[in-house]
Amino acid sequence: MTTSELERWPEISASSPDGAIWATTTDGTDLRITFGYGAYARYTETNLAHQLGRLGQAVWIAFQRSREELHRRRSASFRVVVSPTSPPEPTPAQAAYTEALNRVVATGRSPDGAITVRTTGGLRWTVELADGTLARLGEGAFVSQATAAVQAMLADREKEIAGLKAEFLDLGVPRRWTELLNQLRSQNRAGS
Repeated sequence: MTTSELERWPEISASSPDGAIWATTTDGTDLRITFGYGAYARYTETNLAHQLGRLGQAVWIAFQRSREELHRRRSASFRVVVSPTSPPEPTPAQAAYTEALNRVVATGRSPDGAITVRTTGGLRWTVELADGTLARLGEGAFVSQATAAVQAMLADREKEIAGLKAEFLDLGVPRRWTELLNQLRSQNRAGS
């Protein structure tokens, strides 16, 4: 296997439960959303929000599996040690980090404010569409706004994860900064 094959992210695709919307990405940042012929016009805001939420879950799961496979291939390319039959048990600190990671709530809004995408732990996705969004936006504009909302949510998630890493992993971040970050998080949650 060549180095370029080890470094290349495969294309990941998933469809909504009704099969009318597809999302494709390679590295998680180049999201492309497409609708089947005439599908966009048949949706209500409620139905489309549900389908997009489920599509987000499907893409996330496919992306995580792809990431694990890429990591496995990279590890196998330079390791000669026979891998154990089961992975080692996580330490209490690793388990606490994983638990906190699964509770991370991230939110993103489209530039026009009509589309809100929220995820908890990456696996639970909700999409909210403001009333009149479908009537106001054509399919192309909707896709652009939805993509921007997902990208904003992913940026928010990365910011939250950076805080968790500073809290759970020894990255050299002064304890006082971590305490201030936790205090701000608490205030933000209370204000939401």
